Amino acid sequence: MMKKWFQFFKHKAYEFRWAILSGILVGTSYIPFPPWALIFCYTPLWLYVTEDSRSVKDSFWAGWVTQFFLTLIGFHWIAYTAHEFGQMPWSLSVLALLLFCALMHLYIPVAVALGTWLRLRFSLSGGKTLFIIALLQSLLERIWPVIFDWNLGYTFFWAKIPTYHLADLVGFFGLSTIILLFNAWMGYIWLKQSYVKRALTHLSFLSLTFAALVGIGYWHGLGWNHFDREIRATIVQANIGNLEKVYAEQGRGYQEVITKKFLTLSQEALLKFPQTDILIWPETAFPDYLDQHLLGRKHTQMLTQGLAPLGKPLITGAYSKDPKTDEKLDQSTYNALFLVDAQGNNLDSPYRKTHLLAFGEYLPLSERFPFLLKLLPFVSNFGRGKGPQVMAWGHQGETIHWGGQICYEGLYPEFTRGLAEKGTDILVNATNDSWFGHPSEPQQHLYMTLARAIEVRRPLVRSTNTGISTAVLANGDVLQKSPLHQEWSGQFVIKYRKDAPTTFYVQWGHWDWVLILIALAALITTGALHARSRRS
Repeated sequence: MMKKWFQFFKHKAYEFRWAILSGILVGTSYIPFPPWALIFCYTPLWLYVTEDSRSVKDSFWAGWVTQFFLTLIGFHWIAYTAHEFGQMPWSLSVLALLLFCALMHLYIPVAVALGTWLRLRFSLSGGKTLFIIALLQSLLERIWPVIFDWNLGYTFFWAKIPTYHLADLVGFFGLSTIILLFNAWMGYIWLKQSYVKRALTHLSFLSLTFAALVGIGYWHGLGWNHFDREIRATIVQANIGNLEKVYAEQGRGYQEVITKKFLTLSQEALLKFPQTDILIWPETAFPDYLDQHLLGRKHTQMLTQGLAPLGKPLITGAYSKDPKTDEKLDQSTYNALFLVDAQGNNLDSPYRKTHLLAFGEYLPLSERFPFLLKLLPFVSNFGRGKGPQVMAWGHQGETIHWGGQICYEGLYPEFTRGLAEKGTDILVNATNDSWFGHPSEPQQHLYMTLARAIEVRRPLVRSTNTGISTAVLANGDVLQKSPLHQEWSGQFVIKYRKDAPTTFYVQWGHWDWVLILIALAALITTGALHARSRRS
């Protein structure tokens, strides 16, 4: 029996060897790896489905193999998170990872399956099929429901390739489309390798096009090197352990310990950075309610008494709750971001988190079927905020508008677009990445969040519990980064432009989907007509 299974897997591994290769190339070209295979990572898979695959089914499974391997490499930290956050044994955590790998990026096999169906249905050439698959995948990756909204466009920013500056025109999804088209172009060159002159000509044009995009990006980015304001923000990273966070959230102690730790570290930070204008703490740094009507609570009073000697305003994550109007109504608790003065008074309404983490902050379908909460009482059930919201702070005779993001809300381009449309001057992201370990997720989450600053051209300050805390300016300059899993504080000089111009991307969003659809229709139509003329 074991021999039969071994032979079966050996046969399948050989059959899908190009799909496996693509999965490895994509997985090892994404953050935190250098993007060494960026412009050809999908090419082996796409060549297989255009040359060797004989059915839609074969293409789908080849795509599935690719997405499984790239997810296993790029998102292996899911197992750690399931163990640390979900308190699962390692055996179940690994199973959770494998399930995630099996289901999370199905848009990849769907794209190649659709491309194969079109190739067979309209007798399309291999070259046109490659570009059709690239365009299909670029569309599907924008709309496919995933927990972590990533794409290959972020690798430009991670690797400091100036092409990332074009994100304020097309967004990082647009940059991902460009990368996918380069992959299709590489596949076309491979198909034409027997025609040496044509292949070399295309390879030269590909290289020149890539170099041109780098040069245009660099030139375009220079236009954002102008600033007319600056403030000094000091981030405090207290490195609170996961157990303490859980107990504090459940009201089982540690609120006092955590509050004192942040206050002590803030006091020490101000001794190092006395010219600080504002302190910034991470997500749920203060483990209690901080609403104006709840300032009389024990731990809230402890916070306000500790803030008073510091004499600085504070942006911090905390919990929020509406005033009770009816004792019989359920009053939701919100994960929120507060802007308070040195006495703890709310300077503006808190921002309440809108995009909640499934199974971490809410139970899917529980809003429609409340009985699910009784079946799974250990799942948190936070209230949902009402979308992007700015917080106003009066400073030196003018108002600075802070655009709040909590944790992975920084991964949603449309959310930050909403903040920019509401007049945000500075973006502030409060995060707790303590559930994700060391190797990959902190770097991935960091650059996927900082990327929003490029799309909307507003500086972004990122305060985390365990790292990586940092800031990025509107011109793409990433300032100092905090160490991982250490207590730390640092001051950032945040340069910005008051009433900065609205970027093309903020105005029009992912407008390029229209061009993608037109190109897709043109490829299918011309390919079908060309095939018909060949037959006749």
